[in-house]
Amino acid sequence: MLKELSIHNIAIIKDEQVPLGDGLTVLTGETGAGKSIIIDSVGLIMGERASRELIRGGTSKAMVSALFDGVSDDVCRFAEELGVEHEDGTFLFQRDITDKGGSTARINGRTVPLSLMREIAAKLISIHGQHASESLLNEETHIRFLDAFADVTAEKEEYAKLYAEMLAIGKRIAAIAHDEQEKARTIEQLKFQIKDIDAVNPRENEEEDLKTKRTKFQNAEKISKHAKLIYRALYQNEKGFSACDLIDKAIEALEALDDVIKEAPSFTETLTDFRYRIEDIAETIRHECDFGVKNPSELLDKIEERLDNLARLRKKYGADVAEIREYRARAAAKLHDLECSEELAEDLENERRAVREKLKATAAVITKKRKNAAKMLEEKITSELVFLDMEKVRFHIEVAQLSDFASDGIDKVAFLVSANPGEPLLPLSKVASGGELSRMMLALRCAFADKERTETLIFDEIDTGISGRTSHRIGVKLREVASTGTQVICVTHSPQIAAVAETHLFVRKHEVDGRTESSVRELLRHEREEEIARIIGGAEITEQTLATAKELLDANIEP
Repeated sequence: MLKELSIHNIAIIKDEQVPLGDGLTVLTGETGAGKSIIIDSVGLIMGERASRELIRGGTSKAMVSALFDGVSDDVCRFAEELGVEHEDGTFLFQRDITDKGGSTARINGRTVPLSLMREIAAKLISIHGQHASESLLNEETHIRFLDAFADVTAEKEEYAKLYAEMLAIGKRIAAIAHDEQEKARTIEQLKFQIKDIDAVNPRENEEEDLKTKRTKFQNAEKISKHAKLIYRALYQNEKGFSACDLIDKAIEALEALDDVIKEAPSFTETLTDFRYRIEDIAETIRHECDFGVKNPSELLDKIEERLDNLARLRKKYGADVAEIREYRARAAAKLHDLECSEELAEDLENERRAVREKLKATAAVITKKRKNAAKMLEEKITSELVFLDMEKVRFHIEVAQLSDFASDGIDKVAFLVSANPGEPLLPLSKVASGGELSRMMLALRCAFADKERTETLIFDEIDTGISGRTSHRIGVKLREVASTGTQVICVTHSPQIAAVAETHLFVRKHEVDGRTESSVRELLRHEREEEIARIIGGAEITEQTLATAKELLDANIEP
């Protein structure tokens, strides 16, 4: 659960620690006291957009942190899979924002991508405000509500794979069936490109070898001159003695001194080895510097031409030989598809029919589970709405079949309601008021109680447009949700809801050193009586409003 929320330099909140506990907690205070700022701060922890306008005037940065403890094993495992470590199910989320528009997200002291913080926070907190209630008016959200209740995750994953496969096949068929003239032009272009590449037939590392040879041939005269000098000096010299000749003479002389110099045989062996090495060097130089042609400039022209052809291919088809070959392979595959388009189109059409059959079967399973779940969810929501003072309500979930497959299946889901007897079932957008939408959202949340794993629920002014008796029932229902082990936090202007809470936090603004600040503190029993009396009667607290407040608390708070 959310143990503590720390807010620093957010709007009129300078530095505040908001303590939070188990069960149902309410936040009350006058309009503009800072209740919405607290909700906005939680929103930052949930990865919502950070606006520089949130930063307190006169400061350059702001920070919000949220401490969670006792986090469930499921959420801990989810965080671990995303690479976030924790200690005994404790998580510290922190969001820093600056007046330059910068934003940093941290979990347990480690900087993380905002998207990762958003993913994990969504498992821990769920905020339901006016915007969330209004999402019920959008029929596109209804199928997501129903699917969450129907538990069709595995089936939808299988459906999504098949649907993507069917669309991909459809694109290939459409590409084959494009205009015949365009097809003919494409075939000619592909043939030209393949022929262009094949004419050059580039080889791996060829360009580097050619550049080495080019450098060699560009310096042919100098290389030939020095190579001949080396060969004559070391091995064969028509005008004098070479190194090998002189070593041969030295060997002959040493052999003549065998009887005089004991080491002569060893010296002879060494000199013989030197001679072979010198001869090998001379022959290697001669071979390496042999151009194989009488006129190297002719070969140089061919090398330049080859390099120009390779550069042309690189400019048109890829940065290197591997990319050029890959381009050719793609062109050849596309050419094959176009030239064999009729046969391929038929094969693809057969493949698409097979995928559609699998898709149809999977969609049928999803539809069946949706219809079964719709009946159960209708009953649960209707029961909750009756308790919330909508006794005459009729709530129906319509699961209608679409004309073709869609990304979510083959069904259209719509929530229909009739709030008064004799009235027809109509879409929520046609009949639901703000107060009714708030109750429907709460009813949905209660219906999902055994499926929703979110550990902290926040309701922002769920009592908008609702009478006192209904507010009391909403308070009872909120406390009932909290009794299941879910932490419930509610911003309210209703004395009935405030009286039902186990913990009552009061938000007020005051002046400090000439500046407005907002603060939060937990109210004691007598302070709760005064605050509830203020909510009942406005600015003036009378004995009557105090007595009413005491009655509300006595009726709802367990001894």
